[in-house]
Amino acid sequence: MIEVYTKEYWLNELKESAQFLESLYRTTVWDNELEFKTEKAVFLGCYAIRKLKESKLLSTELSGFNTSLISHPIRSEHDSIVDEKWSKKYNFGQSDSNELALERLCNQFIHSKIYSPFVPGGQGCMGFFFASDKEYRKQVYYVQLIKIVSLFLSVVHNKKVNLELEVNGAEVSAINLSIHT
Repeated sequence: MIEVYTKEYWLNELKESAQFLESLYRTTVWDNELEFKTEKAVFLGCYAIRKLKESKLLSTELSGFNTSLISHPIRSEHDSIVDEKWSKKYNFGQSDSNELALERLCNQFIHSKIYSPFVPGGQGCMGFFFASDKEYRKQVYYVQLIKIVSLFLSVVHNKKVNLELEVNGAEVSAINLSIHT
């Protein structure tokens, strides 16, 4: 449980994670250290949200927050080869739209058997493939980076934050729709 007097520290960590993750849109060099820092930011953020929720330090609105994402089923003809790359086990030609509740989404990351940033060549991180140790035998999820940043900032500001990508030449950044409309 998180004590009320430590809530601000958890929220500060969550805000720092959101700011770091948003900066990934402008990253052109992806290396092992950046991958580590990205994973740390995602997992720490999800852990902070889960702890805040368990401690009843989130508003009812945020506790009921759902995130839309897609899932890809495991290949039906797939033979389980232990050393096979995880991405070969799923049918990326088939996808389903899903919504995961806040706690379930956080637990999928915290207990992930599969976690892989999606970094198309030279474009920065766009999102994450992930599945918990309980889900990976059925499906893998994909969520856009902007949705994770929006979720983290929603918790920080205690209200739903809708972000949208803004492209200015080669520069990509997230803008808050409520501020710019």
